[in-house]
Order: sequence, then C-alpha cells, then structure tokens
Amino acid sequence: MKRIVLVSILTALIVPLGVVKARAQSKDEAAIRKVFADFAEAWAKDDAKSMASMWTEDGDLINPQGRVATGRAEVEKLFGDEHSTVFKASHISFTPGTIRLVKPDVAVFTTDYDVPDAHGPNGSPMDAKGTVTSVMVKKGGKWMTFSARPMVPQSAPSQ
Repeated sequence: MKRIVLVSILTALIVPLGVVKARAQSKDEAAIRKVFADFAEAWAKDDAKSMASMWTEDGDLINPQGRVATGRAEVEKLFGDEHSTVFKASHISFTPGTIRLVKPDVAVFTTDYDVPDAHGPNGSPMDAKGTVTSVMVKKGGKWMTFSARPMVPQSAPSQ
C-alpha cells in the first residue's frame, strides 16, 4: 500500500513538471519563429539595421557566397550591401522548419527560405531559395541570432 501511495505522489509531481517543460519549450519555439517573422518584415523594408538588431553583438553570418560578417555592425553592413543590390525591394519567407533546444537558452533552428523577387547583378529576375541554420541564444529573456548559415543547395557533381 505504501508503495502505491509513493508511486502516486511521484507521478503527481513528475507529470506537471513535464507539462511545464513542454509549455516552456513551445513558448520558446514560438518566440524563435517570431524573430524570423520580424526579420522578414524588416527585410521587406530593406531595413538592414532592424535585421541586424536580431543578432547578438558578437554574432556572425556567412552568406551563401561565403562573405563573412562578424559582429552586429558587420552583419548590418552585409545586409545593407545586399539590400542595395540583389535583394532591394524583395521579400523573404520561411517554412516552419525545425527547432532543437540544446539548452534552455540555446537552440538550433533550421528552415527553408525563399526570395522569389530577388534579381541578379544584371537586373534579371532570380529566385533565391535555400536553407538556413541558425544558432539562437536567449539573452535577457529575448531570443537572438548568434550565428547563421544560409546556403543554396548545389547539384551533385556528375561523375
């Protein structure tokens, strides 16, 4: 009888802890997706400063062409350069993607992106599609990008 009571008490304590953890994880996932929704809004306005504000001060970005930006100021410069040329007046969208919480304040978010109204250096239309993997960190209760690696898939080499 004592064993049944003990199991019941432990179950009553453990189950709510799992529910609380799941709710917190769901809340964090929603907050991370919101960062990307806010980023898409800033992108549509060609607002490099707002886009970069979603990075930590020491964050980094390597774009699909291999350009490296380290620190928020360099990330802003990279976005400014891109949005004065190929991405000017364009829009970006993201799929729901996958989020893996590594720790309560660290997550990896991988999502596909599409920029259907980008244009090449010669002004010709270009549909920029790819995948971005971002390391997200929670600082002061706010999720921010620490590191991002957008890439454009390449065809497999022919043999």
